[in-house]
Formats: sequence, structure tokens, C-alpha cells
Amino acid sequence: MATALLLLVHGRSGGVVPDELLQFAERLAARRQAPVLVHPLTAGLPAQLEDAAGVPLDPARPLTLAPLLLLPGAHVRADLPLIVRQLRALRPGAELRRLPFVGAWPQWLDALEAERQAQSPAVEGFAGAPLLLHHPLEGPLAQRYLSLLAARTGFRCRATPYSAEHLAELRQTLHSPALPMALAANRLTDELANVVGVPLLQRPRFRDCLLQVLEGQP
Repeated sequence: MATALLLLVHGRSGGVVPDELLQFAERLAARRQAPVLVHPLTAGLPAQLEDAAGVPLDPARPLTLAPLLLLPGAHVRADLPLIVRQLRALRPGAELRRLPFVGAWPQWLDALEAERQAQSPAVEGFAGAPLLLHHPLEGPLAQRYLSLLAARTGFRCRATPYSAEHLAELRQTLHSPALPMALAANRLTDELANVVGVPLLQRPRFRDCLLQVLEGQP
């Protein structure tokens, strides 16, 4: 019997989970024939874990925590260890596995490199390698990761604050093809959809990568 999966996602204000993440979880649950739960970082852990249909998870059932996070920011470094401790306290004695954050998967880096190759040569009128637009990160670990990401995939990483001022400036100054580092809809993809395109989970290459890796988990 496959373990239950708990997908840890960014979510939107108020603990809202974007539709594409809920649809992804339903599809994954059907393929695994096992519960798949979705928890947004913008909401606290409930006293009882339930699937999308409101069915409580057996507290003794083994659980795999899958952080669907793309960068080693504060969520990965600080929030994730706290959530692991909370889950262990919530489900004492139950087996808990923890997968690396998505941005550390070799398969994910392969998908990013394939996407960059698909975008090259650069569209006429644009100069330089395509951009990866990501939320600003702090600290030496994050900077080392961004350097590795650029070297591994061929993208250029560009920090992109989500303030209205910065997004308006980006709309006017973007001079290279760009990929949003966002699995699901967020402010960047909402405001600049005609510039950066759809979130990654709406792109078959990245959706299939996630499905194949997560379906293959015990």
C-alpha cells in the first residue's frame, strides 16, 4: 500500500490553494491509488489531516511530506523543519518520510534545462539567455543555489519582487524571454501573464516531471 502524500505548497493569501494544485493532487491520487493532501504554507496545520474530500487520514498510516517548493528560501530553511516537528507531534508513532524540496530534484533541473533549450536560440529582438524570474532570496546558501541553477540549466536568474512598482518596471524593461519560478498562479503570473506566460504546473513538461517523481514514491 502506497503511503499518503502531503504536498506542501506556497498557497495564496488566506490559505487559498490555487485550482491547478488541487487538480494536480486529484490526478496524482488517482494514479497512486492513495490519499494526496495539500497544505498551504499560508495556513497553519489542522488538528486532523484530511484529503480534498474531507476524509480524515488514518493517524497510523505512513505519510510522505513532499515540499513543492522551488527555491531554498526561508520556507525550506525555517518553516519546513517546524512543520516536520508539528507533524511528528500530531501523529506520534506514525512513519513520516520527507522528500527534498523540488528545486533540488535532478529530474526538475533536467526539465528546466530542456525548457531553456526549447527557448533557444533567443527570440529575435531579444538578447542573452532566457531569464528565470524568482522571488528575492537572502543568505549565502540561496546565492550558491542560484549560481548552481544558472550553471546547470543555462538560464539567467533574476530576483523579482512582487510589489506593484517592481512588476510595472519589469513589464517595461524585460528584454529577454522569461520563465516564472512559480508552480501555481501568483501575483507575478497574474500581473504579467502576457509577458511571462502561465505558471509551471500548467506546462506539460513540468507537470509530467512532478507526476512521474511523486507517483513513483513508496
